[in-house]
Amino acid sequence: MYSTIVYDLDGTLIDSAATVAGLLNDLRAERTLLPLAREDLTPWLSVGGKTMVAAALNIAKDEAQAYLDIFRARYLALPTNPATLYPDVHKTLSTLKSRGIRLGLCTNKPRQLTEKILAETGLNIYFNAVCAGLDLPTSKPHPDNLHACLNGLGSSPDETLVVGDSCVDQAIAKACGTGFVFFSGGYDDGVSQENRTLTIQHHAEIFNLIQFQ
Repeated sequence: MYSTIVYDLDGTLIDSAATVAGLLNDLRAERTLLPLAREDLTPWLSVGGKTMVAAALNIAKDEAQAYLDIFRARYLALPTNPATLYPDVHKTLSTLKSRGIRLGLCTNKPRQLTEKILAETGLNIYFNAVCAGLDLPTSKPHPDNLHACLNGLGSSPDETLVVGDSCVDQAIAKACGTGFVFFSGGYDDGVSQENRTLTIQHHAEIFNLIQFQ
């Protein structure tokens, strides 16, 4: 019986690809680079900020920090459109929480951006533990990031599901010994067919696995 679910954010609860692509293409334009299509940028959304910016701007990773700072400042200034939530997110999280399921969030998005998005979409009311980017010296898929969530929730790996859309999410679930629910409606960057507890295309399908007493 699973009593705890830890969610990823981007590509799992919110579809931020268009926002991120717009910001990255603005930076590309300022460097006189042609814009990239959303699908060209999507594979970089789960690899961490520096790697993403370096790939998008065709620069070395050690040159990316200044551009990443600009990217994050502009992102922080943008209001979050509630329409970027995937269907049934609120209803699913509300039902899970009302039935006593402990909910956490583990993301590589920095804390300030994470809290802003959660507040502006109303998702902040569901999560009792959040591990965001830069909270720890490590980042996903390092197991410490998921363990931080589980410690905050008072949960153990064997009663936990990780819900995510990427290889990073799959890897952190495997490293910690939790179940892994693959959200195929997100930014699948090559998630393995192995080590999946369940594959869902819509969030309400989690109830195919979670059973209430």
